[in-house]
Amino acid sequence: MNWPAMGLLSASAVINLTNVAAMSEYGLGSVVLYLIPALVFLLPAAFIAAELGSTWPGGVFTWVHEALGEKWAFCAAWQQWAQNIIFYPLLLSFAAGNLAYLVSPGLARSGPFNGAFVMAGFGLCAAVALHGVGHASRFSVWGVVLGIVIPTVLLTVLAVAYLLGGHASATPLAASHFLPPWSGIGGLVLVVGNFLAYGGVEVSAVHVREMKDARHGYPKAMVLMAFLATLMFVFSTLGVAVAVQTQQLDLSAGLIQAFETYLNVYGLKWVAPVFAVLFLLATLGTVLTWMLGPNHSLLLVGRKGLLPPLFQRTNSHGTPTGLLATQGVVVTLLALAFFVAKDVNQVYWALAAMTTQLYIPMYGLLFVSALKLRRTRPDIPRGYRAPALPLLACVGIVSCALAFIVGFVPPKQLHVEQPLAYVARLGGLVFTLAAVPFVLYARRKPGWRQPGP
Repeated sequence: MNWPAMGLLSASAVINLTNVAAMSEYGLGSVVLYLIPALVFLLPAAFIAAELGSTWPGGVFTWVHEALGEKWAFCAAWQQWAQNIIFYPLLLSFAAGNLAYLVSPGLARSGPFNGAFVMAGFGLCAAVALHGVGHASRFSVWGVVLGIVIPTVLLTVLAVAYLLGGHASATPLAASHFLPPWSGIGGLVLVVGNFLAYGGVEVSAVHVREMKDARHGYPKAMVLMAFLATLMFVFSTLGVAVAVQTQQLDLSAGLIQAFETYLNVYGLKWVAPVFAVLFLLATLGTVLTWMLGPNHSLLLVGRKGLLPPLFQRTNSHGTPTGLLATQGVVVTLLALAFFVAKDVNQVYWALAAMTTQLYIPMYGLLFVSALKLRRTRPDIPRGYRAPALPLLACVGIVSCALAFIVGFVPPKQLHVEQPLAYVARLGGLVFTLAAVPFVLYARRKPGWRQPGP
């Protein structure tokens, strides 16, 4: 694999558009809010994962196991798996908001519609996943190309044509607005949310050994990946900011609102539902990608004797049915929150916050493991050696710690009346899920270990 191919592969694992509408509220200031996590989180995670993946194949569990032992390795693998359960409703409610415009725009803010769509979308993806990796991977690839790359390019072209045509931008475009306005610590929560936007970079690092010249090529691939991901995020966000007023913005349907505005200029508003279908394809493809990867990874971890036999079950296609069924139960419970919530946007924000708070500690363990392995096992030949790894790891650890703390602050967009209650609920859910691997590890039994491929 040459470095451009590696860069594209890495970008496909990182890019998703769930946070675009929320970031568009900052207009040009969103550029800075994307660059900060890219510099202090994305690049350190990418280079460190490359060194670990080229030296100890097997993913996050193996890397943390080599440095910190089995218990913390199980914790890292669990966090990667558990955050996906929260991420599914977030992704699917994003698709529901866009799809609502095919029927009635008002449905985008309907809790029952979003909740029902989350359950139906997850069920559809699970049905495809049950038939194995082959069918799901082909669907995922086409979903990303048709539902993310093409719409983002078209959105950018339409935004430029809109401005050149003399139409006023919904957000100020003066150079002075590149610095986002300070709105208190609550405004920093969006920066933390962008950590999640760049999440997944460790997934492609296991392919470093397949590169022709990893030592020189991988840094180029990571620069390409960071450039593409940041470019996609920035242009799609600005495309929404130019078209939609903040007061009219819907967090889950902002992209379709932008397309409607631009296409209406040319009398082509009827084309907007096509993009809703494309976003739906992209979302289902992303759900499938994450549904199969972490489930298979945790299955292999469980067969080492760390999960009860119930969660190690598979069907004839090798799909981890026990883990998939568990995710289905939790996703259904989370979907019920949409039915009882007064505001769909509040559920959307809460899911985003929970996902980020579960995912960030895994990266903290990743950075700590890399730092320890470089110090305690420096003589092991590395397939790729990350430059200035101690500095990268320390930057990553500090940024993760700060992001985790800030992540508990209620975002100003929610207008939370009882901040302490918000922190208590979010903290309770996050720490309850985070405690599960420690409980399972303490109660593991020799009979849980099963041979596997």
